[in-house]
Amino acid sequence: MPIRNISIAVCLLVLTSCSKYLDKQPDDMLTMDDVWASRPQSQAYLGSIYSFIPDEAKMQNNYNLLGICDEGDFIWDAAWAGQMNIGNWNVSSGYYDKWKPFYQGIRSASVFINNIDKNNDPTLSIEIRNSWKQEARALRAIYYFYLVRQYGPVIILPEATIDVNATNAELQIPRNSFDECINYIVSELDAVLQSPDLPETFVNDKDKGRIDKRTVMGFKSRALLLAASPLWNGNADYAGFKNADGKQLVSTTYDETKWKKAAAAAKALIDLMPAGLYKKVAPGTNTFDPFISVRDVLLDRWNQEVIYCRPQMASSNAADGWERHCAPRFVNGWNGVGISQQMIDAFFMINGKKISEAGSGYSETGFAAAPGKYTKAGIFNMYVNREPRFYAAVMYNGADWIYKENGKPVQTVQLYFTGNCGKQASHDHSATGYLCCKNISPNSNLVEWTGALRSLVMMRLAEIYLNYAEALNESMNDQSSREEAAHYIDLIRERAGLPALEAAKKASREALRTAIRDERRVELAFENFRAWDTRRWKIAEQTDAAPLTGMNVDAGKNLADPAFYKRTLIEKRVFKKSYYLWPIPQSEIVRNRACVQNPGW
Repeated sequence: MPIRNISIAVCLLVLTSCSKYLDKQPDDMLTMDDVWASRPQSQAYLGSIYSFIPDEAKMQNNYNLLGICDEGDFIWDAAWAGQMNIGNWNVSSGYYDKWKPFYQGIRSASVFINNIDKNNDPTLSIEIRNSWKQEARALRAIYYFYLVRQYGPVIILPEATIDVNATNAELQIPRNSFDECINYIVSELDAVLQSPDLPETFVNDKDKGRIDKRTVMGFKSRALLLAASPLWNGNADYAGFKNADGKQLVSTTYDETKWKKAAAAAKALIDLMPAGLYKKVAPGTNTFDPFISVRDVLLDRWNQEVIYCRPQMASSNAADGWERHCAPRFVNGWNGVGISQQMIDAFFMINGKKISEAGSGYSETGFAAAPGKYTKAGIFNMYVNREPRFYAAVMYNGADWIYKENGKPVQTVQLYFTGNCGKQASHDHSATGYLCCKNISPNSNLVEWTGALRSLVMMRLAEIYLNYAEALNESMNDQSSREEAAHYIDLIRERAGLPALEAAKKASREALRTAIRDERRVELAFENFRAWDTRRWKIAEQTDAAPLTGMNVDAGKNLADPAFYKRTLIEKRVFKKSYYLWPIPQSEIVRNRACVQNPGW
């Protein structure tokens, strides 16, 4: 791994990513000593360390992975996802590659920790300085988590900054084992949690978006859940995954205690948030409304369910904004994030049943004669009587666009061939016959390019409920534990307006495992979890290699034209066993010969 490269690049990056007044001095550029000379400069450096946290809603080949799993498709020819899905990538492709940025974040955090005590600015108190050090320490561990999730076992760098003049021989560093990486991440997060210097949560709005102890606990839950999952817990496929000296990088022995640790970590955070999930009361009533609750948990800033978020989301940004890329053409959107038929089928019916279950009421023929709670008359029956999360997430043929401008007619989304969002009119069209409206504010007027002010929620309590339920079910094979796990699934279902799980779905570990995975797929849909989940569950060879399907976008002349409503092959996909991990960029392997490549690459 190119530590020399990182050492130099990070110094340059950090200095140039701060406020402009930090960029230059009368006699050229700031030195690192200047960074530690005042509180504002050191604080700007700390802020720059946050910049390496990936924006998972950022489009145009950034870090949104909806298009590389069974959730959907990106229509644009330049999308990396399309190349990955047909197996056209290699160690030099660089698709969604974050090896260098995450290591830059790690090193810049270490630089900060090792140097902030040099700052003698009288306005910088010991308390603030110590709190900043804990933020940086947590960020360093978080970047290691991101690396491990994407690349498997990585290189744990020395916490002391490596000299930029180190010899090439000194920079040849082998990979640590997966368990060593997880143990380091968890020990660092635990050290932060045990410190009195970081608050449990920040109260002032100006501090929101900074790492606090709840965020640290959330990442600990994620790291331990990853370590307990099938990809890393007893995976015989990695028996030959070794360093050049023969060191085993992945244990192939299954360890149930890893699930126990994951369950305990999630429960500890749950216990700190007794207010529970966000439930929003409908205007003019005293009861919560499931639809606006599941919609607005991602939109209402700093609501009780949020654990970590970016303070502001670039909603309407034309270059890479989520809202603009998802929105239909007639409101100035890019109209190209196509939700798969697989995901349409995953959402439950309003009675809580899957569409394949007896008594679900699901129909795939004909059109609704009368309006329903969330649908108009004339809607294809496939979309009728679905759960509220479906309507808060998906734009189907005939749905009304969510932004309703005062005094103007509601606009209907037409995804058939000749429709206002159809294939005939533009290369910007959904290939699947569906669009996404989840995480888009109904107050965003994209025609005027004014996205609503809102944060980007990156971690919320529902995820931790799901983490806990999964880990508890896998760690304890008894009915009382299954009932406890199911309780947290039922809380999520209740907020979504669905009944509790039926007894049969809690009768065995296998049955509850399926129910938990089904619930996670729907609750966290399009929030950048699915691609990681199919990998850690080791099911991507089935789910993500399956042909992507949708409606027939090459047909249809009106909303009632049956030619459009036919399950259609959109894309044949490839998922090789090697794809469970990203390849380490070949340039890094060349620089650091002690770093072995991932299996299959």
